[in-house]
Formats: sequence, structure tokens, C-alpha cells
Amino acid sequence: MTTRGYLQVTTPDDDRKLFDCPVLTALGVIAGKWKTRILWLLRERPYHFGELRRRLPGVSAKVLAAQLQELEADGLIERNEERRDAVVFVRYSYSDYGRRQMPVLDMLAAWGLEIAGRRVEEGESAGRESDGRKMSGT
Repeated sequence: MTTRGYLQVTTPDDDRKLFDCPVLTALGVIAGKWKTRILWLLRERPYHFGELRRRLPGVSAKVLAAQLQELEADGLIERNEERRDAVVFVRYSYSDYGRRQMPVLDMLAAWGLEIAGRRVEEGESAGRESDGRKMSGT
């Protein structure tokens, strides 16, 4: 197994070991601090590199470029160069293959919202319980 950024990249032998949990293989493609954010942004429309940097505060140009290269290598996005006179603009968008994976991201997003909602509810109910205990103790 080799390391590419924060992500461990598997070899064919490692993939066979993961056969019992293919979810790990799928998550390995989108794992990392920025990849899911990049994919979520690209749902809106194609973005130029500089636009992605502005929409993702805190990411360095080097890390963003590496994450985009990995997503491109995995076939989820496409890199298109646009030449305007002597200037080259790079635009990123979903590939056909990547668009086919959008329902998976939609389901993960729905689950994430459900988890967040439950945590808020649990926090609120925990707050009400502690308030109730304080009030009944006086």
C-alpha cells in the first residue's frame, strides 16, 4: 500500500483484501479534507482553479492541485484547458463517470443531514434534561 497525501492508495492485492468491504474502496476515492468539498462544488457548475481556491478557504494551491489530480486520475472529474490569447485557464467539471456517482453523494448528503439533525435534537434534549434536573432540585 502506498500513501498519496492523506489517502492510502491500494494495490490490486490490497483491493482483494478489501473485497469484504467495498465501501472502504469507494470511500478511499473521495476521502480527504477537500475532495468531497470539491465534488460538492462541482455539482453547481464547472469551476476554474482560482474559483475553487476562493470557494475553499484554507486550501493551498499545492493541496488543491493534488486533490484535483487524484479526482481526475480516479475518473470523477475532467480537466479542460481554455486558451484566451496567451493565457491558459483550467476548468474542472464532472466527467460522465463522475456524474453517475452523484446519487451516491446525494445519499451521503441526506444521511449527513440526518446525522446533524439527530445531534442537534440530542443536544437540545440533553439541555432540557439538565435544565429540568436543576429546576426539580431547587
